[in-house]
Amino acid sequence: MSHASITRCALYLLIALAIAPSAAAHQLSAFAWVEGETVMVEGRLPKGKHPKLGTVLVYDGEDRLLFKTELGPDGTASFPLENWETGFRIVVDIGRGHQSYWILTPRDIRQQINDQQ
Repeated sequence: MSHASITRCALYLLIALAIAPSAAAHQLSAFAWVEGETVMVEGRLPKGKHPKLGTVLVYDGEDRLLFKTELGPDGTASFPLENWETGFRIVVDIGRGHQSYWILTPRDIRQQINDQQ
């Protein structure tokens, strides 16, 4: 390997290492669960932080938009447990390309309802 090739590889490695922390710093996770007659949604960032702003989009199992709401300042939102027969795909969008989703299947929902009885 030539000196130029080694230098170029080292430069690419340094760039990759510099970019990686900023990408991880904005990693978003979405969670959803059933509490009684309500579906609770939470957005979470690394180190246990919560997004301050964001939108929650709720789709049914046939990918039809059912509901749209905003995240609260604690990174949570909720919506009524209705029309769940095909399940939900719940998208949390905090902007600038940062999105995550959680899927609640009809089986998941039924099991969570039964666990609460």
